[in-house]
Amino acid sequence: MIWNPFTRKPRGFLGIDIGTSSVKVVELAGVKKGGIALGTYGELKAYGYLKRLSDPIQGSSLQMLDSEVAEMIKRILDECNAKSSAASMSIPVFSSFFTLLELPSMSDKELANAIPFQARQLVPIPISEVVLDWEIIGRFNPRADSPNAQERLLVLLVAVPREVVDKYVRVAKLAGVELRGLEVETFSMVRALLRDNEDTNLLLDIGARSTNITIVDGGAIRMSHNLDISGNEFTRALAHSLGVNMKRAEEHKITSGILQKGGELESSRALIPLIDAIMQDAEKIMNIYYRKYGHKVVRIMLGGGSTNLPGLVEYLSSRFGKEVVVGDPFHGIVFPNILEPIIRDIGPAFSVSVGLALRELVPQKTFAK
Repeated sequence: MIWNPFTRKPRGFLGIDIGTSSVKVVELAGVKKGGIALGTYGELKAYGYLKRLSDPIQGSSLQMLDSEVAEMIKRILDECNAKSSAASMSIPVFSSFFTLLELPSMSDKELANAIPFQARQLVPIPISEVVLDWEIIGRFNPRADSPNAQERLLVLLVAVPREVVDKYVRVAKLAGVELRGLEVETFSMVRALLRDNEDTNLLLDIGARSTNITIVDGGAIRMSHNLDISGNEFTRALAHSLGVNMKRAEEHKITSGILQKGGELESSRALIPLIDAIMQDAEKIMNIYYRKYGHKVVRIMLGGGSTNLPGLVEYLSSRFGKEVVVGDPFHGIVFPNILEPIIRDIGPAFSVSVGLALRELVPQKTFAK
């Protein structure tokens, strides 16, 4: 959701997730009877990223050269033998701004005039320097007990700096792919993990650079908050606590996580304060949403590469007192049975790329006017 100049749907479609420490690609294709099949997938990690966590692939200053990112994409597409060239790419949450607006009911033309005015008051950089997009995600009556109360619109506003959009256009051209859309990664993850879910969910995406906490209600994003605590912070904390280098700390994080037993207790002590800080923010978001809209979160959905942290699901479940599940972006997608163990293991980390590949292959939810 931000830019899509084409309307024709390709048979196969690429989702390219340019992440903080790696580039991931998924190719999906439509099959008979409305099904979707996995064509191929691949990942390429940025060389030496553990030694330069402050210099990610994608950052606010867009440090990495366009040609370097494009070469990573071309290498993955070549090695995984991708057949498609049409692709959507992800924009990181920390390079975007989005918020939920409550506006009086109005026509599409009136809304198009009202949005830029609203954006000027909310977006932290000049409107002339951003690309704006918005979507009506629902309608509600703030006073259901009053027949004369005016219906209001729930509008999701998205703003992305033009320099970020321009960078991705250049990267796509250099990589030789047909860029058919750019989308903030949160929207891609919601599509991949919650496309068939109408409940009120909290989506917790613990990424390498930041954590994003999102309320998804009825399949639509309703509230979102980003904080700097991340998988990289977990690794730093372990390196300091255990007195080891970043590579060893990363390995220890993956194998021991926050399991609270035996020799793993030390890593648990280092990581739990960070996880508790994330949980405190999540609880605030859930309470704000409940007070405002009266809907309680029924489930915590985990997405992102850090969700496989051993002991995380059990710890969050005991603290929140709610169902906590690791998201499966490949649910409903056809692939060879032999890949089942691999897909189950890599699934959470590929949530964004799967969601991007699904953009033009699944029906988009609409709301009656």
